[in-house]
Amino acid sequence: MDDKPSSDDLYKSAVHILATLAESYKGEIARRIIEVIADKGEITDNEISEILGVDESEVRRVIWVLAGEGLITSKRVTSETGWITFYWVLPLDQVDGILLGLYRKIIDRLEKKLEYETSNIFYWCLTEGHDRYTFSEAADNMFKCPLCGKTLMPYDNSRLIAAIKWALSEMKKIMNSYFKEEVIKEDIPESEG
Repeated sequence: MDDKPSSDDLYKSAVHILATLAESYKGEIARRIIEVIADKGEITDNEISEILGVDESEVRRVIWVLAGEGLITSKRVTSETGWITFYWVLPLDQVDGILLGLYRKIIDRLEKKLEYETSNIFYWCLTEGHDRYTFSEAADNMFKCPLCGKTLMPYDNSRLIAAIKWALSEMKKIMNSYFKEEVIKEDIPESEG
């Protein structure tokens, strides 16, 4: 028995990934737009609007966000009269690159967050829902919470730092198992600790 996925399975998987990402950016309508494009192959925003029963301007707003994120692309067709029509298609051959870019963006944000958390000392009033403050912010407020007036106490962020390090490690493991190792090793340095 062949363990390789069929081209139909790969197609469905790619569409599922794009639809899930689209939904995370712009909600259920974005998922439905991806599914309609997948079903039709290529389609105009007007046709998508008619199929979904959604206002064309709303469809266009979502489409431009999805296009900006690389989740859909357009094919531009100019008629004999000069009228330009955009047909929306899914970049199914670029799903790996889209995912790699997303992983890199998340890893970059986690590394910046880790740097911020490890290079600052924080203070907090111990009241749920109130902000933490860096040392300089706490000093500016005379070590009093600007929301409730309680004394700001040192805040131990070691659990948060450990969680960020764990998340970075897991993200890199996933990337190394899914993408080519040599791409990951040269582009993404290992985090310390």
